[in-house]
Amino acid sequence: MNTQDIRRILDQIDETIYISDLNTYEMLYLNRYGVEKFGGFKPGAKCYEHLQGVSAPCEFCTNKILPHCQGQRHTWVRHHPAVGDVMLHDSIIDYGGRPCRMELAISVERYVAEVAAAKQDLAAERKLVKCIENLVLSTDFDAAVNSMLETILEHYSADRAYIFEFDWKRDVTHNTYEICRDGVTPEKDNLQNVPIEVVALWVDNFQNQHRKINIIEDVDALKDDPARRIEYDCLHPQGIKSLITVPIFVSGKLHGFLGVDNPHAHMDAPEMLAQITYIAANELQKRTLTDKLTVKSYLDPLTGLRNRLAYDEALGYLLGKEIPTGVGFLDLNGLKWINDNLGHDMGNKALRRVCEILLKYIQKEYVYRISGDEFVIIWPEVDYPAFSTAVGRLETALTEEKDIASFGCVWGTEEDVGVAVRKAEQAMQTQKNKFYATNSNHKGQRPGYLDRLLQEFRDSAFIPYLQPLYSIQYNRVYGAEVLVRKIDPHGNIHPPVEFIKVMEQEHMISMVDLEMLRQSCQLLQKWKMQWPDLMLNVNFSRNTLTEPDYLAQVDKIFAETGVDPRRLIFEITESSQGIQLESLSSLLDELKQRGVTIAVDDLGTEAACLEMLYLPQISVAKIDRSLICKAEHSPREQTVIRHLIDLCHDLDMRCVAEGIETDSQIELLKQLGCDRLQGFKIGKPMPAEAFFANFNPKAVREKNITK
Repeated sequence: MNTQDIRRILDQIDETIYISDLNTYEMLYLNRYGVEKFGGFKPGAKCYEHLQGVSAPCEFCTNKILPHCQGQRHTWVRHHPAVGDVMLHDSIIDYGGRPCRMELAISVERYVAEVAAAKQDLAAERKLVKCIENLVLSTDFDAAVNSMLETILEHYSADRAYIFEFDWKRDVTHNTYEICRDGVTPEKDNLQNVPIEVVALWVDNFQNQHRKINIIEDVDALKDDPARRIEYDCLHPQGIKSLITVPIFVSGKLHGFLGVDNPHAHMDAPEMLAQITYIAANELQKRTLTDKLTVKSYLDPLTGLRNRLAYDEALGYLLGKEIPTGVGFLDLNGLKWINDNLGHDMGNKALRRVCEILLKYIQKEYVYRISGDEFVIIWPEVDYPAFSTAVGRLETALTEEKDIASFGCVWGTEEDVGVAVRKAEQAMQTQKNKFYATNSNHKGQRPGYLDRLLQEFRDSAFIPYLQPLYSIQYNRVYGAEVLVRKIDPHGNIHPPVEFIKVMEQEHMISMVDLEMLRQSCQLLQKWKMQWPDLMLNVNFSRNTLTEPDYLAQVDKIFAETGVDPRRLIFEITESSQGIQLESLSSLLDELKQRGVTIAVDDLGTEAACLEMLYLPQISVAKIDRSLICKAEHSPREQTVIRHLIDLCHDLDMRCVAEGIETDSQIELLKQLGCDRLQGFKIGKPMPAEAFFANFNPKAVREKNITK
């Protein structure tokens, strides 16, 4: 969870909440309610300065206590001159990558005042205060709720007090809490998965009747009402003669209801029940939000394992305790290679796979992800045979996974478990060195287990995204450049920067080039009636051009699709510079004979691109965006671009300016004599259907008519 999400959640709570650096005391955040109470703080302000008005850390500060609380809240009471008596919940969270203290300050006096204003009965007020204290002070929410129900049971002299919670996905409700008077049979176990239709009328009152309290004074009277017979059949067998139920709303949504059966006192005063329900719901919401933040601070979001913060606390807890502890250190082989060549999604997949293997043999509570590719096992109070058996099976599994990771471990009773971790890391490094020594073909390359990931990569789907090309002469979009996108097995779309490099390395780029040609031809045929003069630019790499059968593959695609090759422009990029001009000229002759237009890309970036202009087959030149982006404010760059355009025109070539992002660039290129434009100002790369819907001639005419 990022800091913005944390702020958004905490600003919803009407109690003071602040976050400060655990080491420097610097205030990093004060929620909306806190700002109203104490005023805004300046960057760098210390918590003790802004909130207490002192120049040094407070004597009562919990910063030194919290690291030893093992992820639990530290709850305490203090009197603040500006707020009065407050209940304080302190916990450690990760905020922006920094270990921080989050403090929730709850004013008991405020709660009591709010309740007192709505109450006339002093006895009821005291009962409310008792419920508030139980809910706010208790670290065991379940116990606090049961104590609250006991208070309610006593106040109303009822047979039962209870809470039901709705499961809206399954349309059922569950009895989650129940307290019974002596001699009354509990019904909680019998009231699970109760269809919501049984209490449909109650739900309607709660949701649509302004949170109306539901009172049934005589259950027997429901027997003869067809609309309420279903209620009677549920209530009567339980011995219920009367009841009061009030709704519980959490974050504005109906969460459940609180009720009492057979109240013998205060039947005519259900307001106390409603007040307690409000307080319980408010506290439930706060506890839920706070607990979520605390839990998330100690968990790695990718794997669900405990993170570095939890690991550091575990080391601190075990420091000085000579207890038998098993320690393991695991490092994923080749994560950087995966991220650099296959993309971070594949890297995450490899990490999750390692996590699966670890958890098959080691309990989750003992495993930590301490960095990108490093995992640590800290298993306290384990005997050697049990630890040895578990890690032995783990090592076997890692080897069977084609050495997906290197692993080292130790067992002992070190006083400083950190020493044991370092020994395990050394053992892991020895194992990693052995792996590369015995697999010399992998050294500096990818580990063997990645072959499976590469196959998944090969099996990915590739789709075209079209970026519009604009003609200055005809003042319209005349075509598009076809840009490849990869769809992974999860349906996520990836740009070429994430996979082109590895595809070239693994000699798969020709497969993608030809697939994009095939899909481009299919699009031209699909749209030829509505857009007969549409031109599509298709990129071809050096590797594809040097494939011995690439022309045969091109001819096959032309024949299968029935496309007119004159509707195609093959873009030859600077990566083609490795081909001798004579060889390239012969290849391009073959394409020209088929009617294909040839374009050179990235003109102006390297001398090799200028050499491409020697080839008579080139009909279109694309000026690189690196020149265009500087031209607006550089007369020298403008001169270079003008001469490039003039040179192309002298060679009977059309010029396309790439990277157009502003109106002023469009006007400048018009003045310099450019023929065609491409860039975000014209249109970003988009799915094929979106391109056709926005730029086909009929759509353009309709837009012009409506202007």
